[in-house]
Amino acid sequence: MMKALVYEGAYKMSLREVPIPVPAENDVLVRVRSVGICGSDVHGFRGTTGRRKPPIIMGHEFSGVVEAVGGGVKSWKPGDRVVCNPLLTCGVCEGCSSGFPNICQDRHCLGVDLNGAYAEFVNVHERMVYRLPDSMTFDQGSLVEPLAVAMRAANQTDFLLSDTVAIIGCGTIGLLTMLAVRMKGAGEIIMIDTNDHRLAFAKKLGADHALNSQSADAVEAVRKLSGGKGVSAAIEAVGISATANLSLLIAKNGARVTWIGNSQPEITVNMQQIVTRELKVAGTYGFAGEFAAALDAIRLGRIDPLQLIEKETNLAEAAELIGDLANGASNFVKVIVKF
Repeated sequence: MMKALVYEGAYKMSLREVPIPVPAENDVLVRVRSVGICGSDVHGFRGTTGRRKPPIIMGHEFSGVVEAVGGGVKSWKPGDRVVCNPLLTCGVCEGCSSGFPNICQDRHCLGVDLNGAYAEFVNVHERMVYRLPDSMTFDQGSLVEPLAVAMRAANQTDFLLSDTVAIIGCGTIGLLTMLAVRMKGAGEIIMIDTNDHRLAFAKKLGADHALNSQSADAVEAVRKLSGGKGVSAAIEAVGISATANLSLLIAKNGARVTWIGNSQPEITVNMQQIVTRELKVAGTYGFAGEFAAALDAIRLGRIDPLQLIEKETNLAEAAELIGDLANGASNFVKVIVKF
């Protein structure tokens, strides 16, 4: 038996003793060493997204050590240090065969519809496993997945070197996206949020401007900073109507607007803003080749995601902390559960 946090319904998660998964022929059983609490898990805990059907073990940002392997696994052995891509794709559909496994027609995700890593052990298909370099810590490994999401957003957002980019949302993904677009060659970066603590964190990480859209007119402020034109690229990392509309209003005519946020299944936006100003609006979901690229970016020191960690906890205390994050009692940028 093993300890695991089991999501039982909106605002209900408990620490249980559950059976240790048994690896099938092509599976790898991983002993979890570090797992990040993702904003999507917090939204899932609230029951607002509808994507996580209880009972389920959440947790998809993790690293660990191979405990056991199925009979058909040849590339991995017990004791190997690993980090895992949480997306399980079919490998044969149009999306997969076209280089877009992130939009696989039969995709599954650890912690969403497959039991995830808020547990002592997690079972994964061998295709999902990457080697964690000896030079990297388990905490760094647990941050590969969110960095891959951010790097995908940067790759999907067209802008020229030194262009001004605005990012709405200073959560983990928004802040990592800031680091990714900086690495890609953005000029001035404007970060927008309603939380002063997170805006201060953005400034500490290198944002050129940090705007609180609750206490000031963000649209007017962005116009002043951009010479009245608006930004060359706007990235939304929240996922609600207000911020989606804001991303349209701060973009200059013909600009690229990228939506990462996925908090609500339906939003309302001003379509005329898109049509009459020829804005190029696109969604970005997960990652494709960015997972391996994110691993390299951390290994090579190009991006240091450890800067985002504000709190470390253990599995026994994680449920209460997720509850605090969900109801606003805690405001940590990134929390890591350590084993």
